[in-house]
Amino acid sequence: MFNLSQRVALIVAAGLIGASLMAQAPTGQQVEKKGERVEQRGAAQEKKGERQEARGARNVAKGETKVQKGARMEQRGEALEAQGKVKQGEALEKKGEHKGKLGAAQERKGVRQEVRGARNERKGERKETRGEHLEKKGAAMEKKGL
Repeated sequence: MFNLSQRVALIVAAGLIGASLMAQAPTGQQVEKKGERVEQRGAAQEKKGERQEARGARNVAKGETKVQKGARMEQRGEALEAQGKVKQGEALEKKGEHKGKLGAAQERKGVRQEVRGARNERKGERKETRGEHLEKKGAAMEKKGL
């Protein structure tokens, strides 16, 4: 019996809390402030996206440079082998291949970062739009006196 009375008391309390929370609708000022915060977060996310895109472009450029250096090393290695310096030539070729692989990996990473940056920019734009909408809604609520 004791458990039943506790359960009933909890249900009644939960109902009262829910009703009081529903009665507290946000004011126009609160909605406007929320809109400003959302808009600020959107601007920050857009900047983050721009930084990521720039970082990605740098990685792509560095990767291309490494691939080119690797190709030059391989050519020098082949030239050394032709001169009869086989061990040195093979070592240089191997190093060139490795550098080329690293460069290709860095290029792929750069492309991924550029894609991530573009996605973050789009998210930021959507947040800014949502923030503007909330600010307008808050201003309209204030005008009505809510």
